[in-house]
Parts: sequence; C-alpha cells; structure tokens
Amino acid sequence: MAGLMLSKTTGTLRPNRRMYYYSGHDFTVLGLQAILGLRRESLGLVKTGSALIYELHRDPMTGRFYIQVLYINGKSPDLWPKSINIPGCDSPCDLHLLLNITEKYYNISDWERECQIVETS
Repeated sequence: MAGLMLSKTTGTLRPNRRMYYYSGHDFTVLGLQAILGLRRESLGLVKTGSALIYELHRDPMTGRFYIQVLYINGKSPDLWPKSINIPGCDSPCDLHLLLNITEKYYNISDWERECQIVETS
C-alpha cells in the first residue's frame, strides 16, 4: 500500500487507478490497527464486516500529500466511517510522517530474521 501511494504522488502509478480494495479477516484489520499504533481498547474488538480505509489526499494550497484513516465498525447500525487519530500524527496525517512511523513494518529486507525462521534438516 505504501508503494502504491508513493507512486501515485509521483505520477508513476501504472495503471493509474483511483482506488484499490483489499479484503482480509478480522486479524488482518487488527494487525493494520497495531501497525498504526492503535490499541485494541480504542476501537474495541474487530467485528465481522469492519474495515480500515486509507484515503490519499493532496492539499491544493501546499501540494503536500496526507492520509485520512477511517474505520467502519461492522456491527454499527449505520456503518458510517469514523475518522481515526493515529498516535504521533495529526489528523489528517502527513504521508511522509505516516510512512516514517510505519516503515519498520513494510520495509523488510530479511524475512527469515524478522519472522525468526529457522531451517530444519
């Protein structure tokens, strides 16, 4: 996702899409919440049908890019997205600040070490 957003900001995204959808399970959403530094207590347990939405916007005055993160609680009667405040970042969050906060989770070069994979014979 980070790479797609960066490509969009530089005009190098091919094909140049306006929207991407990803689907996963409650543990996927929980993991993404953890990467953003959100504690389970702040949003509650992830319910079936819940979603995290990452919107990339450009400030027309400054030209800077920022991210608006929204959460849909799958058990809420209205299913209306609610803005999420990311710890250490204003809302909306500057794109490059968010990338710095989350870099250790997406910029992995040694998967064996990170996942503690041990070869067995």
